[in-house]
Amino acid sequence: MSMDTNLAGRLRNTSLPYSHGLAPLFEAVVNSIHAMDEAGLSTSEGRIVVEIVRDSQSSLELQDKRPGPDAVPNIISFKVSDNGIGFNELNMKSFMTLDSEHKADIGGRGVGRLLWLKAFDSVNVSSTFANEEGEYESRTFLFDRSSGVSNDHVKPAPETESSSTTVQLNNFKSRYREATHKTTRTIAKNILEHCLWYYVRPGGAPTISVLDKEDQIELDALYEEMVYGKIETSNISIKEEQFELTHVQLRTNVSKNHLVAYGANDRLVKEESLRGKIPGLFGHLHDGDGDFTYACYVSSSFLDDRVRSERTEFDIAENSLGLLEETEISLSDIRTGVYAEITDHMKEYLEENKRLGKARVEEFVSTRAPRYRPILKHISDDDLTVDPEMSDKELDTTLHRHLSDIESKMLEDGHDIMHPKKEENFPDYKKRVSDYLKRAGDRRGPRI
Repeated sequence: MSMDTNLAGRLRNTSLPYSHGLAPLFEAVVNSIHAMDEAGLSTSEGRIVVEIVRDSQSSLELQDKRPGPDAVPNIISFKVSDNGIGFNELNMKSFMTLDSEHKADIGGRGVGRLLWLKAFDSVNVSSTFANEEGEYESRTFLFDRSSGVSNDHVKPAPETESSSTTVQLNNFKSRYREATHKTTRTIAKNILEHCLWYYVRPGGAPTISVLDKEDQIELDALYEEMVYGKIETSNISIKEEQFELTHVQLRTNVSKNHLVAYGANDRLVKEESLRGKIPGLFGHLHDGDGDFTYACYVSSSFLDDRVRSERTEFDIAENSLGLLEETEISLSDIRTGVYAEITDHMKEYLEENKRLGKARVEEFVSTRAPRYRPILKHISDDDLTVDPEMSDKELDTTLHRHLSDIESKMLEDGHDIMHPKKEENFPDYKKRVSDYLKRAGDRRGPRI
């Protein structure tokens, strides 16, 4: 059965980086969540099972190239089963039309199944569903690059009393498989991170299990292990567009780095490290009960409308210039707004880190590097905020960089100070000269 567009052409024009080899699996899991929402199932009624199928004959591959207990056989396929609405005639028609608008209101773009065929050779689908008369039928079909949908068979299923679907992604292509994490726990963690929006939404997510032979991980339990403390939300406006931020505290054994994640249509699109982006946000944060790392999940209808079809990037310019600067939202605008909101939301923890960082600088300058003492007053508080765990070598390098910046600025100002600025009165010019000479005097402070 041919699909209602040029499948081969669409596959050629669909991009999936090798590092995103689990994206097709994520799409299958999200489809299952949508299927249960469409069926009207509560999260307590819905169940998804992700089965990892490995090649028992293959040589062991080493997770992250390390020997030891993380050595695992190759993954050859995944099976994703759910008790959602199933492949009824409406959903089958939607599947057959690559640019279907059937699920546009929940972010469906008809691209998830294209990603299946980027990383896997073929897909087998088996589903039971209630037809228009309320009678149950079963449907099986094959989806591959050469034929699109083929072997579509529908027959009565009189013994069936509920709907269900199993999607099997067959023959994980080697380039994607080799670039993908392989252990059961890491795959489960990646699924959870991708679907975290469903866990933090009102009502939560259905029960999701990851099976790997005898190994079984429940994502509900993994979620409880990962999340530390309460989850909070806040909203910001950027050039009249609304963005929602979900603030999550993660246990330190789950995530070592603070991060911001941008999503669209309840799917994770990209993550960025917050290292060096927000003063005071470094190392582990602390409260009365323990240590944690911070993650911010950003969503917006603006992002929904501008996510690329492959859902690995956004069609948003890095910066808005010229006539568009006042109205067009850039990635830089979004980051600026998000970072400001994170700074405000986390200020209690950031202020303590800033205090410890400044104390670290003071101790280092007093005992190890007094040559930097004269320039400290010319460095902003934010720039003086360093990780208190920073080594002496790193701290020396940081302060030397500030010293070099101050010297460059002094050289530039030295040329400018010889001439009054246009329309600058004498008192202002005199003050500028005085300030320059004072900074020059500070710069000539003690050197050891």
